[in-house]
Amino acid sequence: MSTPAPGELREPGASEDFEVRELRHQEVAEWYHVYSTRNYPATRAETFSEGWGETRFAPILLNAGAPEPVHTYYVASTPEAAYMESVLHDVSLSPPGMFEVASLAHFHLVRLGLPASLQYVSFHTPYLPRLGVTRTQLIDSLPASYGRTRLWSQAAYQQCTNAQAIGYGSRRDDAARCLMLFKQRLPDPPLHVLSVESMAIEPRRAELLALVRALRLHEV
Repeated sequence: MSTPAPGELREPGASEDFEVRELRHQEVAEWYHVYSTRNYPATRAETFSEGWGETRFAPILLNAGAPEPVHTYYVASTPEAAYMESVLHDVSLSPPGMFEVASLAHFHLVRLGLPASLQYVSFHTPYLPRLGVTRTQLIDSLPASYGRTRLWSQAAYQQCTNAQAIGYGSRRDDAARCLMLFKQRLPDPPLHVLSVESMAIEPRRAELLALVRALRLHEV
């Protein structure tokens, strides 16, 4: 492995001390997911990413060196976190950036339920010190570091063969929990869609715009 620069996230080893925890329905009864049809018009509420894009923890592969990706799906424990991690993901908070209101036509909020019991690798703060990494390095880093943060989700997937997701605290809304689900390790169906709402109509439009104004963002 290459030697990281001072303060840089190190690469994971072959046998990391990952914490695998069980998530039960009683902890979070409903989860939220936002999808966009702007770049992928065929996207629906149940659509998992099949290696599309470049995020903090995806894409990752089923096997190192193999081309087939793990199918992933992001969920948050609150609608606000889902908005922050999707609709407002690229909008600067400091200084306040600009939000294009018309873009809401592409976004949909999914309210969903997960399996009654789910095994996940915890990237929450209490379990990072034993890995020798910090939240700043793994969760709060900028996109330039995504090449290294994805190595950790890849290692978690490969080393924890019973894990069905990665759990962490939202970077954009630290009051909420997030999961990145692994479809290949979930039951069929992997999730239960409770409702789908357009972000361009009420009440979700008003809810999102209230958040935009609370954040002092500029509407265009």
